[in-house]
Amino acid sequence: MSSVIRPRLDEFLLAVLWLVTVPVWAYFGLAGYFINLSEPPNFKLPGFIIGFFFLCLMVFGLRFTIKIFLRLPKTPPKWVDSAAPVVMGITLLLGSLFSFFTLGVVLYYVFSTTLEKLMFAWGFITAVGILVFGIYLLLAALYSFEPFLLLFDKSNNQKPPWFLNWAIWINQFRVKMLSSGLARSQSERRLHGPLVFESDSLSIIHDEKAGGRPALEKTLIGQGGWHVTTLGITANASVIFAASDGSVPHFQAGGRKGILFPPEIKFWDWHSNKVQTTTLGKTQSFITRNQQVPESLLNYAFLVPAGGGKFTWITPTAVYLGDWQNDTVKVLKPEGELFLKGNGGFAPVAISPEGTKFAWCDATGQIFFWDVVADQTRPLRSYPIGHNAQFGNEEGIWGLIFSPDGTKIATIAKKGVLLQNVYTGWRWFAELKTSVEKLTTFAFNHDGFEMAIGIMILEEAIRRPSKRSKYSRPPVLQQLPPGSTDSSGKTWYSVVRIWDLRAADYIDIVVGASPIRDLAFSPDNRVLAAVDEEGVLKLWDIMPEGSAINPPRLAALLELGITGRKTRVIFSPDLKRLICATDNRILIWNIEKVRQEWKAVDSQKSVTDV
Repeated sequence: MSSVIRPRLDEFLLAVLWLVTVPVWAYFGLAGYFINLSEPPNFKLPGFIIGFFFLCLMVFGLRFTIKIFLRLPKTPPKWVDSAAPVVMGITLLLGSLFSFFTLGVVLYYVFSTTLEKLMFAWGFITAVGILVFGIYLLLAALYSFEPFLLLFDKSNNQKPPWFLNWAIWINQFRVKMLSSGLARSQSERRLHGPLVFESDSLSIIHDEKAGGRPALEKTLIGQGGWHVTTLGITANASVIFAASDGSVPHFQAGGRKGILFPPEIKFWDWHSNKVQTTTLGKTQSFITRNQQVPESLLNYAFLVPAGGGKFTWITPTAVYLGDWQNDTVKVLKPEGELFLKGNGGFAPVAISPEGTKFAWCDATGQIFFWDVVADQTRPLRSYPIGHNAQFGNEEGIWGLIFSPDGTKIATIAKKGVLLQNVYTGWRWFAELKTSVEKLTTFAFNHDGFEMAIGIMILEEAIRRPSKRSKYSRPPVLQQLPPGSTDSSGKTWYSVVRIWDLRAADYIDIVVGASPIRDLAFSPDNRVLAAVDEEGVLKLWDIMPEGSAINPPRLAALLELGITGRKTRVIFSPDLKRLICATDNRILIWNIEKVRQEWKAVDSQKSVTDV
């Protein structure tokens, strides 16, 4: 997938303006710089320094212009991807050496010439500015060379040549400074939203027109490396927010160069079609072997609570909890390293819906709880995994989730679901039979007393409805839908299991062969939505109480036209719309029209069968 994002019109015009003015900066810079150096008796410190800064303007103007022009072609030549950062890095490195040379000349004339106190102070302050500027150019040069330096990442087990050790050490120091929060980027200091809306030219919004799908109202398509991992909607149902944790790598043709985009969140006012995008960090590129991503680039996570008012930026050594409305950021630095990539790529970290509690899990199954308001941390009960279990294998924990009221934490793994109350210590464990059941997803209802899980299951482990109710169709399944057969010949079925925590009882709904990837209860707990890996949406009407005894009634079945393992689905607070997301797309569906569309198709099938 190409990583090129086409420049906006204002960027292109600014690049052309820089290109036109570069000869002017070059002429005055060379005149002020070299004329003073060539005539030492007539050396004038102010003219020399001004000439230096004119030459710097020329270099940075060319740098900006080249970066914009490289983004003009949709598919740049392959050699450009490798040559451009090298040329840019060499230019910045030479600029850094040029700055240090200028610094030496300035200091020589400041301390060897009799100057007035005001001129001496001005010259000394300028020398300090040139030093800082030279260091900045050196770090910028290392940033350009970073794709090649990452070849010697510790995860690749490659020993660097001796002459690169200094560059690798300085680059690691630069990365450590940035990740520690000592040099937060501009985007992190301007986390204000979703009240201020700006036009985002990189997001494409389609208003569905007559003749299309009646139930589909709007579609938003993001560009670049934006892949939805967190989806939510504000309480007034007017703003949808979707976050990307930036952990999806993009590889150029041939798999030689990789791109890792930073985490970002989009606030979409879908009534006025306004989008605000906030990005945390910078795009990281790297040179790779066999499409391997350096561990140092992958080991982080980005979470947004259900209300959308806060965000959590997580690194292996610290947790940063911030507010979109102000610049306050709370930092937690737990003992030991945080494991952010669990089984199947899911992150064993979670934030409560209101953003005041945070939970994480280590490789031994120990769960920790951080009360942000009280600023207290404490361990909870451990998940019952094996002594040799580590994240990434089949025994590892692949997810945590808070109940809607924030009082309970569910830990999800191969063995089952561990549920515990963070205040009372109450604990409940639903064990799965690993030989016949495979967990795929999980959701609480909005009371926190029922939960739905998606599992792949063998036929003998399916629990059939025990009785009928006025809300259910005939409970006896005469024939199961087609399942998926594995290499051993076993046939697995996709099942939604609704669990009543108070009654410790459950019911299974067989939905097909494709694994369920996301589940969501409506705010009034009367409707359950499920999306499978093939992009098929199913809606069930369920009883407000005792749904584990009274089987739900299928209310709609719709092909969304989206596929993927990380599909997300939520209800709007007004119960009128369903928001679905996968990869770089968000779709808004009208629930009533979804029901009508399915009834029309279902009735037509019935007539055809007759």
